[in-house]
Amino acid sequence: MATGILRIQAFAARQSAPVEGVTVNIVGDGFTAARMTDAEGNAADVTLTAPDCALSLEEDNTTRLPYAVCSLTASKAGYRTVRIQGIQVFAGQVTLAQPEMIPETEEDRDVENPPIVIPPHPLFAGGGGSGRAPTDPCAPRVLDRVIIPKNITVHLGKPAASARNVTVSFRRYIANVASSEVYPTWADENSPAGQSNCLPTQKFHSIVIFCSPVSGSFGLTMTR
Repeated sequence: MATGILRIQAFAARQSAPVEGVTVNIVGDGFTAARMTDAEGNAADVTLTAPDCALSLEEDNTTRLPYAVCSLTASKAGYRTVRIQGIQVFAGQVTLAQPEMIPETEEDRDVENPPIVIPPHPLFAGGGGSGRAPTDPCAPRVLDRVIIPKNITVHLGKPAASARNVTVSFRRYIANVASSEVYPTWADENSPAGQSNCLPTQKFHSIVIFCSPVSGSFGLTMTR
Protein backbone atom coordinates (compact mmCIF):
# COMPACT_ATOMS: atom_id res chain seq x y z
CA MET A 1 0.00 0.00 0.00
CA ALA A 2 1.46 3.34 -1.06
CA THR A 3 1.79 6.08 1.53
CA GLY A 4 2.73 9.75 1.70
CA ILE A 5 3.65 12.04 4.57
CA LEU A 6 2.02 15.23 5.84
CA ARG A 7 4.52 17.38 7.74
CA ILE A 8 3.24 20.25 9.90
CA GLN A 9 5.09 23.34 11.08
CA ALA A 10 3.25 26.12 12.92
CA PHE A 11 4.66 29.63 12.74
CA ALA A 12 3.67 33.11 13.82
CA ALA A 13 2.88 35.66 11.11
CA ARG A 14 5.37 35.65 8.21
CA GLN A 15 7.24 32.73 9.79
CA SER A 16 8.71 35.14 12.33
CA ALA A 17 8.83 32.51 15.09
CA PRO A 18 7.65 28.94 15.74
CA VAL A 19 4.50 28.48 17.82
CA GLU A 20 4.52 25.76 20.48
CA GLY A 21 1.44 23.99 21.81
CA VAL A 22 -0.71 24.22 18.68
CA THR A 23 -3.29 21.44 18.49
CA VAL A 24 -3.61 20.16 14.94
CA ASN A 25 -6.48 17.89 13.93
CA ILE A 26 -6.20 16.14 10.56
CA VAL A 27 -9.17 14.59 8.78
CA GLY A 28 -8.97 12.50 5.61
CA ASP A 29 -10.86 9.78 3.78
CA GLY A 30 -11.72 7.38 6.58
CA PHE A 31 -9.15 8.54 9.11
CA THR A 32 -8.47 11.20 11.72
CA ALA A 33 -5.29 12.15 13.53
CA ALA A 34 -4.24 14.68 16.17
CA ARG A 35 -0.86 16.28 16.72
CA MET A 36 0.71 18.92 18.99
CA THR A 37 3.54 21.22 17.95
CA ASP A 38 6.77 21.34 19.97
CA ALA A 39 9.03 24.26 20.90
CA GLU A 40 10.25 24.47 17.30
CA GLY A 41 6.73 24.53 15.89
CA ASN A 42 7.01 21.01 14.51
CA ALA A 43 4.48 18.22 14.91
CA ALA A 44 5.05 14.50 14.41
CA ASP A 45 4.64 13.44 10.80
CA VAL A 46 1.30 12.04 9.69
CA THR A 47 1.42 9.05 7.32
CA LEU A 48 -1.48 8.79 4.89
CA THR A 49 -2.50 6.07 2.48
CA ALA A 50 -2.18 7.54 -1.02
CA PRO A 51 -3.02 6.33 -4.55
CA ASP A 52 -0.23 4.61 -6.42
CA CYS A 53 2.09 7.17 -7.99
CA ALA A 54 1.56 5.51 -11.39
CA LEU A 55 -1.68 7.51 -11.61
CA SER A 56 0.25 10.76 -11.50
CA LEU A 57 2.55 9.54 -14.28
CA GLU A 58 -0.41 9.30 -16.65
CA GLU A 59 -0.39 12.87 -17.93
CA ASP A 60 -3.90 12.60 -19.40
CA ASN A 61 -5.44 11.17 -16.23
CA THR A 62 -8.35 13.39 -15.17
CA THR A 63 -10.64 10.69 -13.77
CA ARG A 64 -8.75 8.94 -10.94
CA LEU A 65 -7.34 11.21 -8.27
CA PRO A 66 -3.54 10.66 -8.11
CA TYR A 67 -3.15 11.93 -4.56
CA ALA A 68 -4.79 11.67 -1.14
CA VAL A 69 -6.73 14.67 0.15
CA CYS A 70 -7.04 15.79 3.75
CA SER A 71 -7.88 18.86 5.81
CA LEU A 72 -6.41 20.23 9.01
CA THR A 73 -7.46 22.55 11.80
CA ALA A 74 -4.77 24.28 13.87
CA SER A 75 -5.83 25.95 17.10
CA LYS A 76 -4.36 27.43 20.27
CA ALA A 77 -5.82 29.69 22.91
CA GLY A 78 -5.10 33.31 22.09
CA TYR A 79 -4.67 32.67 18.36
CA ARG A 80 -7.04 32.63 15.42
CA THR A 81 -7.94 29.11 14.33
CA VAL A 82 -6.45 28.10 10.97
CA ARG A 83 -8.33 25.69 8.71
CA ILE A 84 -6.76 24.33 5.53
CA GLN A 85 -8.84 22.22 3.16
CA GLY A 86 -7.82 20.20 0.12
CA ILE A 87 -4.24 19.35 1.17
CA GLN A 88 -2.70 17.02 -1.42
CA VAL A 89 -0.43 14.15 -0.39
CA PHE A 90 1.29 12.08 -3.08
CA ALA A 91 2.67 8.55 -2.66
CA GLY A 92 6.31 8.62 -1.57
CA GLN A 93 6.31 12.40 -1.12
CA VAL A 94 6.33 14.81 1.82
CA THR A 95 3.69 17.55 1.84
CA LEU A 96 4.54 20.50 4.09
CA ALA A 97 1.69 22.39 5.75
CA GLN A 98 2.60 25.59 7.60
CA PRO A 99 -0.43 27.11 9.34
CA GLU A 100 0.19 30.77 10.14
CA MET A 101 -0.90 31.44 13.70
CA ILE A 102 -2.06 35.03 14.19
CA PRO A 103 -2.81 36.34 17.71
CA GLU A 104 -6.51 36.95 18.26
CA THR A 105 -7.69 40.37 19.41
CA GLU A 106 -11.06 41.63 20.63
CA GLU A 107 -11.65 43.24 17.25
CA ASP A 108 -10.90 39.97 15.39
CA ARG A 109 -13.55 37.94 17.18
CA ASP A 110 -16.34 39.33 15.01
CA VAL A 111 -14.30 39.13 11.78
CA GLU A 112 -15.04 36.24 9.44
CA ASN A 113 -12.32 33.60 9.44
CA PRO A 114 -12.82 31.52 6.28
CA PRO A 115 -10.79 28.35 5.64
CA ILE A 116 -7.88 28.22 3.21
CA VAL A 117 -9.12 26.07 0.32
CA ILE A 118 -6.57 24.40 -1.97
CA PRO A 119 -8.22 23.64 -5.33
CA PRO A 120 -7.64 20.38 -7.24
CA HIS A 121 -4.24 20.18 -8.93
CA PRO A 122 -4.51 21.89 -12.37
CA LEU A 123 -3.09 18.84 -14.13
CA PHE A 124 -5.93 16.73 -12.74
CA ALA A 125 -8.64 19.37 -13.07
CA GLY A 126 -7.65 20.05 -16.68
CA GLY A 127 -6.33 23.20 -18.27
CA GLY A 128 -3.03 23.09 -16.39
CA GLY A 129 0.45 22.29 -17.50
CA SER A 130 2.89 24.15 -19.66
CA GLY A 131 2.10 26.40 -22.54
CA ARG A 132 3.68 25.92 -25.92
CA ALA A 133 6.99 27.50 -26.85
CA PRO A 134 6.79 30.75 -28.83
CA THR A 135 6.49 30.39 -32.61
CA ASP A 136 8.28 33.65 -33.41
CA PRO A 137 12.02 33.29 -34.09
CA CYS A 138 13.97 33.67 -30.88
CA ALA A 139 17.75 33.96 -30.96
CA PRO A 140 19.25 31.77 -28.18
CA ARG A 141 21.58 33.45 -25.73
CA VAL A 142 23.79 31.84 -23.12
CA LEU A 143 24.52 34.05 -20.14
CA ASP A 144 27.96 34.09 -18.57
CA ARG A 145 26.51 33.81 -15.07
CA VAL A 146 23.37 32.58 -13.32
CA ILE A 147 20.75 35.28 -12.93
CA ILE A 148 17.76 34.74 -10.64
CA PRO A 149 15.05 37.35 -11.20
CA LYS A 150 13.59 39.18 -8.23
CA ASN A 151 10.07 39.24 -9.70
CA ILE A 152 8.33 37.45 -12.54
CA THR A 153 5.11 38.20 -14.42
CA VAL A 154 2.68 35.29 -14.77
CA HIS A 155 -0.09 35.12 -17.38
CA LEU A 156 -3.18 33.61 -15.72
CA GLY A 157 -4.24 31.52 -18.67
CA LYS A 158 -3.01 29.79 -21.81
CA PRO A 159 -0.63 31.83 -23.99
CA ALA A 160 -3.29 32.94 -26.49
CA ALA A 161 -6.06 33.40 -23.91
CA SER A 162 -7.28 36.79 -22.75
CA ALA A 163 -6.30 36.70 -19.09
CA ARG A 164 -4.82 38.93 -16.43
CA ASN A 165 -1.07 39.22 -15.86
CA VAL A 166 0.17 39.34 -12.26
CA THR A 167 3.67 40.01 -10.95
CA VAL A 168 4.94 37.88 -8.08
CA SER A 169 8.32 37.33 -6.47
CA PHE A 170 10.37 34.56 -8.07
CA ARG A 171 10.44 32.73 -4.73
CA ARG A 172 6.64 32.81 -4.57
CA TYR A 173 6.49 31.66 -8.18
CA ILE A 174 8.62 28.59 -7.45
CA ALA A 175 6.65 27.77 -4.30
CA ASN A 176 3.11 28.37 -5.55
CA VAL A 177 3.02 28.52 -9.34
CA ALA A 178 5.64 26.10 -10.62
CA SER A 179 4.16 23.37 -8.42
CA SER A 180 0.98 23.61 -10.52
CA GLU A 181 2.93 22.75 -13.66
CA VAL A 182 4.18 19.32 -12.55
CA TYR A 183 3.43 16.50 -10.15
CA PRO A 184 6.12 15.90 -7.48
CA THR A 185 6.32 12.25 -8.57
CA TRP A 186 7.56 13.03 -12.07
CA ALA A 187 11.02 11.80 -12.90
CA ASP A 188 13.91 14.11 -13.75
CA GLU A 189 17.30 13.79 -15.36
CA ASN A 190 18.83 12.68 -12.05
CA SER A 191 16.59 9.63 -11.74
CA PRO A 192 17.50 6.21 -13.14
CA ALA A 193 16.12 5.71 -16.64
CA GLY A 194 12.39 5.08 -16.60
CA GLN A 195 12.14 5.41 -12.83
CA SER A 196 9.70 7.87 -11.31
CA ASN A 197 10.30 9.83 -8.13
CA CYS A 198 8.09 7.68 -5.94
CA LEU A 199 10.49 7.86 -2.99
CA PRO A 200 10.67 10.93 -0.73
CA THR A 201 12.84 13.52 -2.41
CA GLN A 202 13.37 17.23 -2.81
CA LYS A 203 14.15 18.50 -6.30
CA PHE A 204 13.78 21.33 -8.76
CA HIS A 205 12.37 21.04 -12.26
CA SER A 206 14.09 23.21 -14.82
CA ILE A 207 12.31 26.32 -16.02
CA VAL A 208 12.72 27.66 -19.53
CA ILE A 209 11.81 31.34 -19.91
CA PHE A 210 11.10 32.76 -23.35
CA CYS A 211 11.13 36.51 -23.95
CA SER A 212 9.04 37.96 -26.75
CA PRO A 213 10.95 40.87 -28.35
CA VAL A 214 7.69 42.29 -29.65
CA SER A 215 5.55 42.50 -26.56
CA GLY A 216 8.25 42.23 -23.92
CA SER A 217 6.17 39.61 -22.10
CA PHE A 218 7.49 36.39 -20.65
CA GLY A 219 6.11 32.99 -21.57
CA LEU A 220 6.93 30.13 -19.23
CA THR A 221 7.25 26.45 -19.96
CA MET A 222 8.35 23.59 -17.75
CA THR A 223 10.64 20.78 -18.84
CA ARG A 224 10.57 17.33 -17.28
